[in-house]
Amino acid sequence: MKYILVLALITFTCATSLTEMSERLSQYGDHPFGKSMVNLVTVNMKTGGSLNELKQLLQQIKDELIALTQLQDSENGTFTRRSQVDLAKLQATLEQAQGDLDNQRQEQSSLSNELATLQTRVKEDQAALDRNSRGSGDAQSRLDAENADFATKYSDYNDAILACKEAQRLLMNLRGEGASLIQLTQDTKSNLIQTKENFQKIKEILEAHTKKSSLTLFQPIIEGLAEMTTKVNPETLNNVLSLVARLITALQEGQDQLESNHKTQVENLTRLGDDLRNEKQTLQVSLATANNRLKEIQSRLNELDGLINISNALVEVTQLNIQDATKINELEDAEYSNQKVSRQTEIDIVDRLIEYINQKLSE
Repeated sequence: MKYILVLALITFTCATSLTEMSERLSQYGDHPFGKSMVNLVTVNMKTGGSLNELKQLLQQIKDELIALTQLQDSENGTFTRRSQVDLAKLQATLEQAQGDLDNQRQEQSSLSNELATLQTRVKEDQAALDRNSRGSGDAQSRLDAENADFATKYSDYNDAILACKEAQRLLMNLRGEGASLIQLTQDTKSNLIQTKENFQKIKEILEAHTKKSSLTLFQPIIEGLAEMTTKVNPETLNNVLSLVARLITALQEGQDQLESNHKTQVENLTRLGDDLRNEKQTLQVSLATANNRLKEIQSRLNELDGLINISNALVEVTQLNIQDATKINELEDAEYSNQKVSRQTEIDIVDRLIEYINQKLSE
């Protein structure tokens, strides 16, 4: 009968203790760890286990929980530092890629502007070179024409001067034979007629390029020669000789002037030709330089297209990596926070149980 009463008392005491313990852990009623701890204490108490040993066990569990919390704090700190370093590296990579991309785009824009300017310059240089070629051909044509014209006119002057000297010789011979000659020999008459005709032809030839002052001398000479074909008048003879002498002088002056003008014209045309050749060389060098630069720019632009594509891809990939890393950090932080709260809850549960055991030990 006493055994039954003692058992009943123990059963009542355990029931009372479980009720008190459940009340203490009411806020953790749905916590798995809380249920496990309650079951642990319940089993111990039902089996009559030592409260001191249970307290020591709970303290060990608390110490392990604290150690685990500290380990998690350390690991989280390490992860955070590593994540910050990784993010900093990714950010530096992104800034470098964006900087490279900006520089490449600026270079691309600058080269495109230079390309347009050079293309305009090449067109202008080519047009100038075409004009130069036409100018050089025109200058050479003018020089050739000048040389041909000079040769013809110089020869005409020579012929005229020679004819004048022949007439002068003939007339001097007539004057030497005596001014009182009334009748002329047939040969002399023929020579006078031929000389008159020669003067007429020379006059016609020189009309295109001889000074008018010298042309005025031809007509009285021709008339004088015509008169002397019938008779020789000493006064007419002397007058014609004087006119021929003046004509020779005028023709020589005209020939000298022709030669001087020709020399000046040749010098001018030669200088023009030299200037055009120098201009041509300058234009050719400028055109070649511009074309070479165009090739360099086009090659660099093609290269920049590839580099810009790479930089764009690198920027996009790095931005995605930063987003992924940020998300991972947020998930890790959330998980760490949840674990820290859960671990603290577990420590609180153990503390409540230790507090409860201490209370029971003090009763």
